[in-house]
Amino acid sequence: MQVIQIASLAVPLKWLLLGISIIFGLFFIRMWLHQTQAKAVAKRVFDVLGNSVFLCFILWKVSLVLTDPALVLKSPMSLLYFTGGTAGLILAVFGSLGYFYWKSIKLKVPPLLMLQSLFFYSLAILGGYRILAYALVNAPRISDLILGILAFIVLILALFKRNMLSKKVIISLSMAVGGMALLDYASVLAGGEKAGSNQEAVQTSAKMGIEEGNLAADFELETLAGEAISLSKMKGKKVILNFWATWCPPCKAEMPHMQEFYEKQNGDNIEILAVNLTTAEKNPEHISRFADDYELTFPILLDHTGEIGNLYRARTIPTSYIIDSNGIIRNKIVGPMDKKMMTELINSIE
Repeated sequence: MQVIQIASLAVPLKWLLLGISIIFGLFFIRMWLHQTQAKAVAKRVFDVLGNSVFLCFILWKVSLVLTDPALVLKSPMSLLYFTGGTAGLILAVFGSLGYFYWKSIKLKVPPLLMLQSLFFYSLAILGGYRILAYALVNAPRISDLILGILAFIVLILALFKRNMLSKKVIISLSMAVGGMALLDYASVLAGGEKAGSNQEAVQTSAKMGIEEGNLAADFELETLAGEAISLSKMKGKKVILNFWATWCPPCKAEMPHMQEFYEKQNGDNIEILAVNLTTAEKNPEHISRFADDYELTFPILLDHTGEIGNLYRARTIPTSYIIDSNGIIRNKIVGPMDKKMMTELINSIE
């Protein structure tokens, strides 16, 4: 799984590419409408589509209430930092489609124009996303390039060939491109992603440090229970090394996700080491209370001197390092993670 760091926010690459593709889709539809429709009609349709996209984003953000209500009850701040993921996006799309249909009927947008707008908008998103995926992901697939090129061919024809606007052509193209996309998606699900398939071979002489590809710098700290734990003894396990503090709002949002992830993965040679930046705490007694309130069962390590936090440059918290079973750092995430992101990151390494 590839992650892009934007300031103090870690964004999965797939969501960033989708966002860029949505913006491109709006740009294309604006051009297409002004090319093929009267100015007043073009503005009306584009406004409805733009409002539908905005509504889709809002619904996606709050969809976590439906996809994981128990977690939202534990940590209402999750709504600020996380979304409902893929399931939430599907719900949001259907909700925004309902709004688009209702508003189009109310404004008396011709049904064929409504269908054309949705089709070309979806095609622009599909084409943009597939081309970007082929260009930017670590392991590009030729099917992404083919689907992207096909989508762009149809879009170019739509701008310059009026006969592309017939209902029959739109339905035929929609079924062809949509069918190819579904088959491609099905093949991905069937094959799955091989953990570590795009990783470099582990070098036994890897340099020790805190950068991606380094052997994670070793340390030893005591837990809340007084047990000494060292990172080097975790070799053979995949590790999420997390730096946090009790007063940190995104840490509070992240912890219930981390606990649910830990409960699900515990016993699968996966460990979480949550290093509390104890020197930043106003009252160290709050740490035990925090762990009890959030029912945390993974090891809570205490960095009494701040040495380990400084070593791992945990200047913005939460900061997490994803470490493979050979002790090699594979990702550094600055900002909160939800359980789905943790799962995808852990499954992408050996």
